[in-house]
Amino acid sequence: MNYPAKILFQALIKSFYRENAGAFLFFFTILFLIVSPIHQAGVVEYHYALIIGILENSYFLLLVFTLWLLYARKCVAFVADILCRPEYAFVHIFNHLSKAKRFRLFFFVAACLLMPVLLYALLIILVGWQRHYYFSALLVTAYILLLCVAATVKHLILLYHLQREATLPLKKAAWISRLSAAYPVILIQFVANKQKIAWLGIKIFTCGILYGAARNNILTDYDAASIFWFFNFGIIANGLLVYRIREFEEMYLAFYRGASVSLSRRGMQYALVCFALLIPEFITIGMLVPVHLHYSDAISFALCSYSLVLLMYSITFLRRFSMKSYLKMVLLMACVQFLFLLFATLTILSLLFFIIAVTIFMIGYYRFE
Repeated sequence: MNYPAKILFQALIKSFYRENAGAFLFFFTILFLIVSPIHQAGVVEYHYALIIGILENSYFLLLVFTLWLLYARKCVAFVADILCRPEYAFVHIFNHLSKAKRFRLFFFVAACLLMPVLLYALLIILVGWQRHYYFSALLVTAYILLLCVAATVKHLILLYHLQREATLPLKKAAWISRLSAAYPVILIQFVANKQKIAWLGIKIFTCGILYGAARNNILTDYDAASIFWFFNFGIIANGLLVYRIREFEEMYLAFYRGASVSLSRRGMQYALVCFALLIPEFITIGMLVPVHLHYSDAISFALCSYSLVLLMYSITFLRRFSMKSYLKMVLLMACVQFLFLLFATLTILSLLFFIIAVTIFMIGYYRFE
């Protein structure tokens, strides 16, 4: 590694992984250490089935591409933030290098930052080549190369035009400005800007485990209950996002409580936020019907997951919970779900959670301090 590469490694790559070490550890644990055997399938078998599903299903492959794009955007945003900091002003000396050398250096940076994606993509390519999914394997290869090149070009543009971009902000259309000011959009933007890694990991785990479990669910041995339990474990993880959103609200948006907005409209806004959080899960459920999941079970899964997230959101208006206390409440909900799974139907459970969520919100919103 030459001296310029060492500088970029210390300034950008090492800083990125140090800052996100906790998130990477969490996602590694979720994806590789907490994946229980599914119909006598271990971690290797689970990921092998998941990769086969990615290669066979174009919609699933598109979802994976979208998640990789979000991660690449996170990396580019991190580099942009570093370049804006006064203490890293020395990085601008790379503008004096030749274009080819700058491209090679920042391609190295992009590849290192995208390393988690590159490693899993390599597994997908190898399995695809082994199982003769040549088109999908080539598509993954081309997409990964495109991500690296696009990230590199963006880094170089940021490096060269940083001051100009800072002084000449982009003008937004009027309807975009109005949409950005909508309360649900503000909360969703918070997740997109500050909780990207957490959101990405939760969605990969939830959608991945649902898809992997359902693909092993054949008509002769159909068991929707076990699939729901694995799926529900991922839905419960969305409680982390709910808790962070409520923290953000209380810290920066507390004034909104005094705005002249009806309680029903506020409730609809929060319901829209909860729905937006679960869009990847709804898409995955839709991809599994009717071959691997019956229509009735798919509707029950969607309603139960949505009602649970609504309830997790509503209880935050009862009082100020610490993270530990909030997780205890969420685990209590999981126990209630398990009992209903044994003795009742998911439809009754979702209806009950909807009623409780609305009741708690109507009673607790204005009483919350």
